[in-house]
Order: sequence, then C-alpha cells, then structure tokens
Amino acid sequence: MQEKPSQDAESFVQLMTAHQGRLYGYILSLLGDVDQANDVLQEANMVLWRNAGEFQPGSNFRAWAFRIAHFQVMAHRQRQLRDRVVFDNEILAILDPAAREVDETFEVRERVLSGCLEKLGAPHRDLLHQRYAQGQSLQAIAEACQKTANGVAQTLFRVRRSLMECVAKSSAVGGV
Repeated sequence: MQEKPSQDAESFVQLMTAHQGRLYGYILSLLGDVDQANDVLQEANMVLWRNAGEFQPGSNFRAWAFRIAHFQVMAHRQRQLRDRVVFDNEILAILDPAAREVDETFEVRERVLSGCLEKLGAPHRDLLHQRYAQGQSLQAIAEACQKTANGVAQTLFRVRRSLMECVAKSSAVGGV
C-alpha cells in the first residue's frame, strides 16, 4: 500500500506547480533558448524538491524558487563555457592548410560540376532546376510533364548518376 504524502509535501508540490509558468518565463528570459530553459527548469525543480525541507512555509516561495533558478542558470552557463572547444594558435596553424585545401577542392569540383551540367540536354537541366532550385515536388513535375511521379524519379536518378560519373571522370583527369 502506497503511503500518502504528508500535508507539507502536498503544499510544497502545489507551490511548485503554481509557480512553474513564472519560473519558466524567468529562466527563459535569462537564457533566451527554449530547449535550454526547459533543461534548466527541470534542474531547478530537482533542486527545489531536494531542498524542500529548507523552505519555510509562509515565506515567499517565488523569491526562494527564483533564487535557486538563478543559480541553476549560472551553473548551466558555466557548463556551456567549459564545454566549448577552444583551439590554441598552434592547432589553428595545423588546421589552416587543410581547411584551405578543402576550400580549393570544393571550388574545382564546383567548376567541374558546372561543366558537366552544361553537357546535359536542356530538358534534363530544366528537370534538375525544377526539382532542386525551385523545390517542386515529384508529383507537380510529373503533372506538368504528363508523366508519372515514378517516371520523373527514375529520370532524376539517371541524370544524377550521369553527373556523378562526369564529375568523377573529370576530377580524375584534372587531378582533383
């Protein structure tokens, strides 16, 4: 048989429940992020419950809860600062050439892709434009072309495969 909570515990739960909205609003105003505010509210609730014996009935629950929430926000911010990865200048000097190389490779592959796109026929370029630049659905394209959505999907698959082969072949020749 489950034991009935004490009158003090019930009163404390009622106070916590009554102040949840204001407590959440306070935390959100300090953090500015809904997800973080939800996490900190849960942490604050746990601290409030663990320290329920310290609360003096008849005193200002809101002030006490906000003080605890404030400390939880500060602790959360400290964890965020500690969790950030900060690279020193030596590591950045090591990473910089690799990052530049990736950027240059991207530019070369982008030029290669543009060349491969030019080799496609106009209908295939238009199909790619409708689907990826304009974001049209397969169904909308199919209706406009008087084809089935499956047929459009198959054509797009073949065009993408053709582009990948063209880029790979051109990149192998160009040394990218």
